[in-house]
Amino acid sequence: MRNFLWTGCLSYLLIGLAHVIVGAVLPELLAHYGKDYSAGGQLVSLQFFGFLIGVLAGPWLSAKLGKRGALMLCLFCLAAAELVFFTLPAWSIVLLTAPFAGFGFGMVETIIGGVIIGYLEEPKKTSSMARLEVFFGVGALVMPLIVAAFIAGGWWRGAFLTLALMSAAVLALWMLLPMGKMVEVMSKAASAQVKEAVSVQAAKAPRTGRSLMWLALFIAMFTLYVGAEMSIANFLPSILLENAGVRPELGALSVTCFWGAMAVGRLFAAQLAGRWGHARYMIISCAGGTLALLAFASIEGIGASFAIILLLGLLMSGMFAVALVFANSFFPGKEERVTSILIASGGIGGALIPLLTGWCMDHLSLKVTLGVLVSFYALLLVLVLAASRLRRHSVPGHSGQAHY
Repeated sequence: MRNFLWTGCLSYLLIGLAHVIVGAVLPELLAHYGKDYSAGGQLVSLQFFGFLIGVLAGPWLSAKLGKRGALMLCLFCLAAAELVFFTLPAWSIVLLTAPFAGFGFGMVETIIGGVIIGYLEEPKKTSSMARLEVFFGVGALVMPLIVAAFIAGGWWRGAFLTLALMSAAVLALWMLLPMGKMVEVMSKAASAQVKEAVSVQAAKAPRTGRSLMWLALFIAMFTLYVGAEMSIANFLPSILLENAGVRPELGALSVTCFWGAMAVGRLFAAQLAGRWGHARYMIISCAGGTLALLAFASIEGIGASFAIILLLGLLMSGMFAVALVFANSFFPGKEERVTSILIASGGIGGALIPLLTGWCMDHLSLKVTLGVLVSFYALLLVLVLAASRLRRHSVPGHSGQAHY
């Protein structure tokens, strides 16, 4: 179990790096190809289209190859895609390659997250997911530093080579490290048995209008949250370049500040969610995030902008992990399927909302673009409040207190 958890943490570190590398190099990449922000939005969207495919294909490939085999396949795709990016091929090849990168880190996230939610004991789910998210945040923090160093050295594309080599190293760990009692869970036979058991259970369980309403609510929540997070993370350097006139290296460091705050906040997310309750934690996160985005849209100073970026990262830090555990509490026994659906929903948001953000930056003002993101986050707050109300009034045996 220890090898599995730590290799899982390193895998989340890797996908944290992969999630933000395009955003961190986006100004340099667009300048190299002579493209505008709409083209950047297309690139981010195609990457997250691949992410969606990886998430949806995860359960099927796990049954065919085993979870370990599926992880090795997607890590190979990620390493190969980043190597192609490093060569700076024609823009059409960059766009064609982007889905393969997204496929790689999307499947890593859904497989490892599904195992944590589905196989660990209840008290360990939130803390283990929070630990994974800490490593994700560290990866997202470190990559802009790497990019800034490469930009300063005049070789920004070297960041892609670094990520390709790290992907190959994590692939080797999954291939070679002993997994102890997790060997059976990660095997092809176990994955097929789990899929069969879930299918039988799903066939027996009635699909009530209430359960579909719950699922639709959480799909909307994850779509909005991941879309807003990816828009912020990928366009922060470009926003600061346009709004405050910062240098590209400093713009890339804004992403480091954001993900650094996210990593620090995730160190305490499980404890705070346990103390306040999952629903209350999410309400505070969304309300604070909405106010922080409003403030960010209202100022232009470099120092104040970085301060709000740090605050925004802290407020958003535990939202994904806490919401994933909270949502699965509505669907006992269906954790792997629900986790896959919700991560896929996040992939849809990560594909569509950055595309809209890039279009808004090209055709509308920056203030309007930030106003759109504020509106999305305010809507997310409304959905979280609705989910909290459902937990209190619709789930037998729960009063809305304790850990919800």
